[in-house]
Amino acid sequence: MAYKTINGKTYKSVISPGVKSCFLKGSSIDILTKKAGNTHVSWRKNSKANGYQVQYSTKQSFKKARVKTVKGQNKKSAKLSKLKNTKSYYVRLRGYVRKGKKKYYSHWSTCAKIIPWNGKWEFAGYSKIHTDSATLYFSSAPKTKKKTVCINAGHGTKGGESVMTLCHPDGSGKVTGGSTAAGAIRATSINSGTVLNDGTTEAQATLKLAMVVKKKLLKAGYNVLMVREGEDSQIDNIGRTVFANNCADYHIALHYDSSSSDKGAFYISVPENKSYRNMYPVSKNWKKHNKLGKNLVWGMENAGVKIYGKGEMAIDLTQTSYSTIPSVDLEVGDKSSNHSNKALKTIASGIVKGMNK
Repeated sequence: MAYKTINGKTYKSVISPGVKSCFLKGSSIDILTKKAGNTHVSWRKNSKANGYQVQYSTKQSFKKARVKTVKGQNKKSAKLSKLKNTKSYYVRLRGYVRKGKKKYYSHWSTCAKIIPWNGKWEFAGYSKIHTDSATLYFSSAPKTKKKTVCINAGHGTKGGESVMTLCHPDGSGKVTGGSTAAGAIRATSINSGTVLNDGTTEAQATLKLAMVVKKKLLKAGYNVLMVREGEDSQIDNIGRTVFANNCADYHIALHYDSSSSDKGAFYISVPENKSYRNMYPVSKNWKKHNKLGKNLVWGMENAGVKIYGKGEMAIDLTQTSYSTIPSVDLEVGDKSSNHSNKALKTIASGIVKGMNK
């Protein structure tokens, strides 16, 4: 082991290029858009780095991986082209500093897996919008939970309101009202959501929260499946649910209620309707949905989040109607709720508490 002094600080390092050194912290990585064979990778820049390497492969071992080098201290994104839409890709990132003729590398970032749509999945045929992929982030915590949580930032699909999908897989009508009236057979594949009182759209607010929740869950040891990380994710409600069913153990959709009373957070529970609770896959999972919701509300309340009433509201949702894993719509507040960075961190901490419980 050699020691190298850089900018007045001494670091343990190995001089050989390509060997991990430890004077740079590993960067975090986000997969922003995945369509038409192109993937845009984004990261939080490291002020000490002279550039970055993005490595991607169809194998988690990164055997025969391709490497894209991005030069420049202020660079924080790259486009990976000519990816096959039918294959999954593993992606990771590291920074480097050049001193003379030598390069010194950071540790690799958390590994992310880009997962394409699979038309053979159960209920896949009911989705109308699914041209984007989902991304699975693997926790690098010292002790992992060996569980994957899908975090679904509600709304954020352009054109979703003009496309209709079945409310229930068996073609029956909704048993309660909501954004779609009771008795309806079809609903918009994904609506645009509400607008918070300060002009922030619900889609913007849920995405910001989702990125905070993702970070805290990864730190806590959970793997995280993200079905939206950009302004426009071309995956509808059924598509997001199908991704979660097949690639995660739990599904949490984040939303803000359309009321304006700052009434607090709650989850959407499964209505006490015999025909609905007897419909597959609701029949196999409604108790699990409600249990997940109760635990998340408990965690949020213990973290200091204001809770509405008993913390639940019974509504027949498309998400619940197609979910084969524990799944909830979590309304974290309404149009008048505080959605500052501090408030989002409190909500995210509560979600982690609820998952741990």
